[in-house]
Amino acid sequence: MMNAAKAATVLACLLFIGAPLQHALAAGLYVREGANVPVREAPYDNARITGMATQSDYLEILEGKGEWLRIKTPKGEEGWVPNRYLTRQMPKTLVVDQLNEKIKSLTQENLALQEENAQLQKENRERSYRISGVSKEVEEARKQYETLKLESSQYLDLKNRYLTLQAQYKDMSQKLDQATRENNKLKTSERIIFTLVGGAFIVMGIVIGTLLQVMRSKPKKGGYKF
Repeated sequence: MMNAAKAATVLACLLFIGAPLQHALAAGLYVREGANVPVREAPYDNARITGMATQSDYLEILEGKGEWLRIKTPKGEEGWVPNRYLTRQMPKTLVVDQLNEKIKSLTQENLALQEENAQLQKENRERSYRISGVSKEVEEARKQYETLKLESSQYLDLKNRYLTLQAQYKDMSQKLDQATRENNKLKTSERIIFTLVGGAFIVMGIVIGTLLQVMRSKPKKGGYKF
């Protein structure tokens, strides 16, 4: 009975020790703060020291033997250390270092974002300036279009007026030509009539003169005198 009880006690102790040990083997352990642990060649206190694990080092657990663990240091040194100097909890110094690294990273990201924001604001100002310039050009083009539209309307009015005046001038020129031709015809007729009348008067004068001469040249017959 006593041997069975002792065996059960030893088994329970082994299970109690082995449970965190298995977890430690899977996860690795940190050296406790304030501790510098010699790494020994074998799992006992008098074994030869092969290296040193300093505080906050993360040790890779290779195997366990009682209160001793065979580890591998960040420098690649392998050996045995007592598990009482190790812990699963991350040391505060590492937590602080990680927080500082995180803060540094966030600060750098913030600076990068500020630079990017400044660049975006600069590009936005340039874009706004270009948009303002384009808006001015559009407004100027609109004014020119309105002016051209007005001038085109005036041009069309002037063109229509010119065409109307040109048609009137053509009509008046045709009428003037016709009147000139008719006037020339009348003048020609008047000259002909004047010539004919004059010629008729001349012929009549000649005839009358001839008759008078004939009458004068005839002898007078005897007759009664009154």
